Amino acid sequence: MRFLLIVLTTIACFTTTTLVQAQGSTSREAQIAEAKAAFSAGTRAYSNGDFETALRSFRRAYELTGSPDLLYNIATVSDRMRLDEEALEAYEGYLEARPESVDREHVASRIEVLREAITARKQAELDAEIEARKAALEAAARVKAERPLTHYVGPGPGPWITIGVGSASVVTGAVLFGLGQRDQNKVENAPPGSSYSAVEEMADRGPKRTKAGIALMGVGGAAVIGGIIWQLTGGHEEAMPEVSIGPTGILVKGRF
Repeated sequence: MRFLLIVLTTIACFTTTTLVQAQGSTSREAQIAEAKAAFSAGTRAYSNGDFETALRSFRRAYELTGSPDLLYNIATVSDRMRLDEEALEAYEGYLEARPESVDREHVASRIEVLREAITARKQAELDAEIEARKAALEAAARVKAERPLTHYVGPGPGPWITIGVGSASVVTGAVLFGLGQRDQNKVENAPPGSSYSAVEEMADRGPKRTKAGIALMGVGGAAVIGGIIWQLTGGHEEAMPEVSIGPTGILVKGRF
């Protein structure tokens, strides 16, 4: 009950200061009166073990006064109710506002315990979620193994046509590139004393063949890669047809 006496003193001081600074302010006096009533209700509820009412009352008193000492009450009650996040926030706020408090060691130890508890709980929740998803995946795999609900439908001949055209472009480009390099080599290695007219055609043709070959190899390579990706990702799952026997004969549902 020690924390209750601390806050009573704080509210009394707050009331005195407020009355000095704002004499004649009826609304402020009413606010202070409401804060004191909420605090009293909280202390009674706490003594009677009604922690929900106590926490609600202390929250209201804090909203009205902003007294940091009320954070200690909120933290204590929240701690008793296992509201770890709220208790931690209130303890941290109290310690920040009252760094030299005689309760510093106790509050710091509770902050450490609460942080560890919150971390452990979150890890346990994460582990449980992972296990639940794992169990769901395993169950789905068993159902699918026992009775497949869908079947894979490939993308058709399109990817293979693309791959074939791309491969042909790569081969053609490689041939053109080789011919262009050959022409350029002949120009560069022409016998000494040769006239330019003897190599003029190859000098003009070689770079064009080389550039065309590089372009075709680039386009063809892109087409091959695109066709492979299309083949690997272009399919889709379709529902397996369901067959059942009805009053008029065999009923078939699904897509073919």
